[in-house]
Formats: sequence, C-alpha cells, structure tokens
Amino acid sequence: MADNLYDFDNNGLARAYKDCKWALFDRCGNQVGEWYSYIEEWGEGFYKIEQGAKKNIMRPDGTVVLKAWHNDVFKVKHGFFLFSNTIRKSKNNPKTRYTYGLAHVTGDVIFPMIFDSADWLEKGDGIYAEINSKPYILTLDGSVYDPARDHLPQKINIDYKELFEKFANWTLPGLQFFYRDTDAPVVIDTTYHVGDVLRAGFFVDVTTKLYRPAHKTRFLIASAHAAMMCEIEELCQQNPDVKKWNLCTFHFNSYFKVMDVYEKDGVTQVFLLHIPAAAAFFIGHDETAMNFVNEATGQESSLIDMARKSLDEKMQMEVHPRSLDKEFCARMEHPIGLDDDFYPVPLNSADEPEEGAIANLSNMIHNLADDADIQDFINVEDNYPYHGVEGSVCEGCIYANGIQGHGEGCGRLFIKSFRERYLKGRCEYRKTDIMSPSLFEEMDKYHKRKEKDKTEKSTDTFALRVVRRFIDEHLDGDINKLMHTDLYAFQEDNNGDTELTRTNIIRSIMALVFSDSWPDLTVQNIEQYNYCCSMMNEDVRLSGSNIADQYMMGLQKFSPSKELNERAIRTNHLLHTIGNFWVLPNKRNDKDTLSNYKDTPPHYRGYMDKYLKAMYVAISGHGKVDMRMKGLLYKNRKLMNDYQGLDGFKRLVHNLMLEEYMDEQSIPKDIFPMVWSYMKGLDRDTYLSAVASFCDFCEYAIPRRSQRIIEKLSIILKSNR
Repeated sequence: MADNLYDFDNNGLARAYKDCKWALFDRCGNQVGEWYSYIEEWGEGFYKIEQGAKKNIMRPDGTVVLKAWHNDVFKVKHGFFLFSNTIRKSKNNPKTRYTYGLAHVTGDVIFPMIFDSADWLEKGDGIYAEINSKPYILTLDGSVYDPARDHLPQKINIDYKELFEKFANWTLPGLQFFYRDTDAPVVIDTTYHVGDVLRAGFFVDVTTKLYRPAHKTRFLIASAHAAMMCEIEELCQQNPDVKKWNLCTFHFNSYFKVMDVYEKDGVTQVFLLHIPAAAAFFIGHDETAMNFVNEATGQESSLIDMARKSLDEKMQMEVHPRSLDKEFCARMEHPIGLDDDFYPVPLNSADEPEEGAIANLSNMIHNLADDADIQDFINVEDNYPYHGVEGSVCEGCIYANGIQGHGEGCGRLFIKSFRERYLKGRCEYRKTDIMSPSLFEEMDKYHKRKEKDKTEKSTDTFALRVVRRFIDEHLDGDINKLMHTDLYAFQEDNNGDTELTRTNIIRSIMALVFSDSWPDLTVQNIEQYNYCCSMMNEDVRLSGSNIADQYMMGLQKFSPSKELNERAIRTNHLLHTIGNFWVLPNKRNDKDTLSNYKDTPPHYRGYMDKYLKAMYVAISGHGKVDMRMKGLLYKNRKLMNDYQGLDGFKRLVHNLMLEEYMDEQSIPKDIFPMVWSYMKGLDRDTYLSAVASFCDFCEYAIPRRSQRIIEKLSIILKSNR
C-alpha cells in the first residue's frame, strides 16, 4: 500500500499517492484498478482518472468506462457524463476549438463528439448543446430536441394571386398564332385531350402563316414566346429557307395547354396555348385561370372561337405553297409532345446542355423567345418557434420594438443573429437602457483595450508604464525600495492569476532588463509562451510551505532553533524579490521546458547550482551531458544562438547576472546539498545544516543580483522618459 492514504469514501475506497502516481485501495489494503497520474471522485460513486493529458471514467470495481481516452471528462449525472477533445489551432484549423459527446457509465457512447459546446441544464434533466451556434436539447432517453425546428420540412405557400397575375402577363401580351401541319400516324382522340398539359420534348419548328391544310392534322399554337428565327437577318442570309418559311421555333422545354380539339372536313386541329413551366405544374388544371386567358382577347370571341374560326376560314382558301414544300413538311412531321415511339414526353423538364452546338441553339432560342419561367410566387414558411417578446430574452430590451414579423430580426440584429439568441435565451446585445452598455459593448471595449495592450506589449511601452506605476504607487517613487520588496504581497498586479511569475510587474521588469540578452524579448512574447519567467531558487522542498509567517512546515518537523526558523521565514520572503527571478526560452522538448526542468524530480529538485552545472556541461561539452537538457537547448537553439560553447556559457552567465553561482573560471559551484524535508533517513543535523547553508547563500546572492537589476532598470527608465 502507498504511504499517503486519504479518507475512505462511500464506496469503501481511499485514494493513495506514491511516486507521483495515484491509485485506489479498499479497507483491506487491496489495490483497486491501476496506478494513474491522478484520481478524483467524480459523482455517483465513479472516479475521474488521468493518464498523462488524457482522461477517463473509472467504476468502483476499477474497470475503465470508455475504450478511448479523451482530453476531458465531466462529472457523472444520472449515469451520464460529457466527454470532450481539444482540436488545437493549426494551418487547417485557424482557431482552437472543443468537441463534446455524451456517454453512459455502461460504456455506451450516446452521442459522438459532434457538438461544439455542451452543458447540463439547470435542473439536470437534459443537456444543452450547440452545433455551429444552433441549439439542441439532449434528453436522457437518447433523443434530440431541436428548438429551432429545423428538422421539420419547410412549409411552401403558393401566392396564387401573384402566380395568376404573372401567368397572365407572361401569356397574353404579344400573343399570336403559329402553325404546324402533319400526316404523322397519331390517333388524336386518344392522345390529345382538352385540359391536358404537355411538354414539347424537341425543338418545335412552326410558321407564322398557313392556309388550307394539306395534311390531316394541324397544330395551332397561341404564344407570345416563340423564337422568331425568320426575323434574324444573319440566319436568313445563311439559310434563305428560314425567311421563305417564316420559320419560328419553340424550345424543347416549352409547355402547352390543350385548349381545344376541332375537326372540320377531315382535318383535325389541336389548339395549344403556350404557358410557362410554373403554370404547367401549379395552375395547369385550374380552369378559372385558363378560362380567363381564353376570354381575355379584348374582342367578343374567345381564343378557342378564334382558333376554330381560323380553320373554318382557311378551309375555304387554297393550299399555301409552304404546305407543299417537302423539306418544310419534313421539319413539321413529328407531333408535338410525343417521343419517337409516339408516347407522351415526360412532363418534368429535361436537362439542358451546357456546351456544344446544341447548347448554343438552346441558349439562342431562350434569348429570342424571352421564355424564362415566372418567379417569386412561392413563399417558404419556416417552423421557427417565435412566441413574442413576453417571457423571452427580448422582454425589456430597447430593441424589442423593432422585432419584425415572425422573428425576422429586431432593432439591432438581422434574422439569423436574432433567432439564434432568441432560442438560446442569451443575447449580448440586450440593453434595457440606452445609457447602459450591453455586454457586447463592454466586450468590444475590452477587446479594443486588449488589442491596444497587445500592441504596447510588443514594444517597451506597456512594460515601462507598469514599472513606473508600480514604483509610484508601491515604492513611494523610490526604485531602490524594489530590492527588499516581496512582490508576492501585491496581489492586485496578478490579474486574477495566483502564480507570481505571471504578474505584469515581474514580466515587465524581466522584459526591460534582459531585452539585450534574448532575441525579441517583450511582455507580449512572454505572454505568448515564447519565454517564461520563473524563480531561480525555491524552498518548498527544503523548508516546506510558509504557514502564516509563523513557521515553515517542512522545517518544523526537525525542531529548529528560533533563530533558524526566523531566518527561513525571511529567506522565504527574499525568494519573492526581483533578484531571484530570471527569464528563459520556453519551447518544450517532450513535456519539459528549460524553466520547469529545474524543478522536476528526481534530477535537480529546484537547486540552481545543480541545474546550472547541467546547463554548463550541455553548452560547453565539458563533462557527462544530461541528454534531456541537451534536447531542451537544441529545441531552443534559435534563441540560444549567442550562447554556444564555453564562451557562450560565460556570456549567458554575464547577461543573466549569474556570477554569484560561478567560481573564478565561470564554472558553476556546488552551493547547496541535495536535501529535502521529506527525504527518507535524513538526520536532523544534516537537514538543519542544509537549511542554514541555503539561507546563507540567498541572503548574500539575491540582494546583490537585485541591486544589479535595479541599476540597469534605472538607466532604462531614465533613457525612455
């Protein structure tokens, strides 16, 4: 069993810690499950386990719930838990983002990681999730509720008044008769019925004038949208027959309504009305609309009457010469609306060619005929659940009076933005008073300030301002007081961060004082983790934590003298002064950086002298090289370019003010014994001697380095007034 055992929980299990690993043990001392990087109770008797950066859920019997490990798992509720992965910023992914899924403690994945965000509802009876800003509610029975109702088909509403008006305007203006006679073997009675709608199916050639039919069937077409080929001079010059025949053409996707079938003296006339495609599908069988067009001739007789009268009159005439032209008759031979086997052409429009001679002919006919289909008579109604202002996020908002229709925007937002926020019940633009800033306005102001800070942090402007303000506000204008100032005492400079080395004052001083030591060292580059500020000497392993300035926890176990106890407390504060901080390149090799490798057991345990010696060997090549140190230096080789070889190490020592750690040959001295308060078999005298030695060096070296930093900082401040 491990040495450090925590309290037993409701499962009768206790967490145990040993050699940076965690495991569970029962009351009999039996281990449950494996050793992990970390274990924590995670709701309903389950545990979160960590294996490096990956996490999972473990059952009380030690079995792992999910087959795959993820970047994060969230607490178990009602037997369910969310899990998540992080997709880092890359060339293909411009912004770091997170994906979420839902699983059950049985190991079943209910929803894979398809959500951009997910969180339990306040009552814990479901989960609120989003995909591309669209909200979804995940229920505990595995179903999904879509508040936007996008899963429902949209409602199509035909504005028949608008359609009828457009139909009439397309059909009537410019309406005239066109002729096409044929002796094709088609049975008119069984093929063409009054009221039928048909599609041409081929390019239909017609003429503007014929007399007495020389064939048994005549197609008479009333249209305002024929392609008048005979009026194009260039075509008539290329083929004189076009002019001779008064040739006109309808497109193969033209639609016709059979208005009348009339027989006279052995000749059958099929009267067709050319109609737009939309009318063929939406009002093709609406007799009211067709009767209107039939009667809207502006004369006493209808279109059908005029068509019948036309045949009656022409039966009294001679045959027109065109009707005897074999080539002309061959072009008119095939019946309209029938395929090669004399079956009706499918009503749905055929695909039109996009290239080649046929495509050119198709486009020309459309352009000459001006036969584009009618548009804008179909209204699509969505299923958006807008229920008014009351009880919504819009209630009380000054922009609510501008809400349009069925939630098509408000006085501040367009339709998409408005609907997203209305559904979520959260709106950063919400304002209850014109003078009070909205969350958006506050965030906009914040981001502008951050952008300004970023620009200033990329130069010395920000650092100079922070340092000057700190001296004026905390040091009574005297920079020399910085030498003995415990920087940990100024929490207001931490910006909510409890880590001392991340404060603006330390980053600013490091960026100013050591700007000539490291390439492009600025506060911005420190914040971007290109460099890292850290403490050089630390006492947490040697003396333990400072308990209210009364005693050091680790030291207390060895019954120190009052004098040594007080020295250890003073030294603890001394470690927080500016002379105990440095800045190093921060590129990682595996999990380590130059900064954190010093504090990583079991190698150096935070002791500067041992760490500097390893750095000296790796840079100069004199001695047995720590390969992890060498790898870190190689990873940061671009920033370490000026510090190669023995001369480079001496230059590094001088630039970072590390002479107190070196002997006369600039080789790191052995200063501290490798002792820590929890070391097994450590006797009292050895330990107390190590604490005294640590205090001796820090009391001497740190103030001297602080003085040098202050002197250099003073010069920088004066030269940048």
